[in-house]
Amino acid sequence: MSAEQAAAAIDRITERRRRVDDPNAWRLSEDPADVLAFLRSCSRGMPAWVLEADVLDGLELRLRLWWLGEVAESWLLEQADRLGVPPRLVGQRLGVSTRQGVHDRRRAARHKVARLRGEPVSEPGRPADQGKREQEAEWLQRHRADLLAIAEVAVGHAELGDEEAAEWLIEVARDLRDAVLTPGSLQLLRFALVALAASPEVEHLADNHPLRRTFSRWSQLFSTHPASAN
Repeated sequence: MSAEQAAAAIDRITERRRRVDDPNAWRLSEDPADVLAFLRSCSRGMPAWVLEADVLDGLELRLRLWWLGEVAESWLLEQADRLGVPPRLVGQRLGVSTRQGVHDRRRAARHKVARLRGEPVSEPGRPADQGKREQEAEWLQRHRADLLAIAEVAVGHAELGDEEAAEWLIEVARDLRDAVLTPGSLQLLRFALVALAASPEVEHLADNHPLRRTFSRWSQLFSTHPASAN
């Protein structure tokens, strides 16, 4: 369902409503979601032939919204993967309980959009991304002890953080307990440290406080991360 087809359906709905002098016709817009909302709230008293035709055109608009939703989900999942957003957090938004489930959903979304566009269905070849992943894996391994130590200090001062920081630190503590250190867990640590540093109680700590020193240590360490040049 293309944008042109959706626009044509909206034009037909608008023309019908004007032909029967619908006093609400002025409320119609060019947005498919708004037009569907209009049909749901402004159909009382309309002739049956208008309502029947509206339903058929409305189904085309619904198909357009479905298509846009599929494209948006595929982009969001790919973007989350590129940015290293932890799969656990992505899955929470989608009702997917495992990392593998998030990976499968991303792959399925990619394939679905490719099929709908009539494009070949294949895994994307991203040698540049693969190289970055390998560099990050090496970096994580090289700085494993330092990163775990930073995470331990942050979790140990969780009581100083606000609600947002506390939520991130719960996730960090879980990975720390299992000694997990992946690109996803690194992102968790990044988010947690940013939220913790912005917490009101932390902002007023002395420069020689262990948490302040840890922030400095993290800043220096992460400046060597392969992504820091991006």
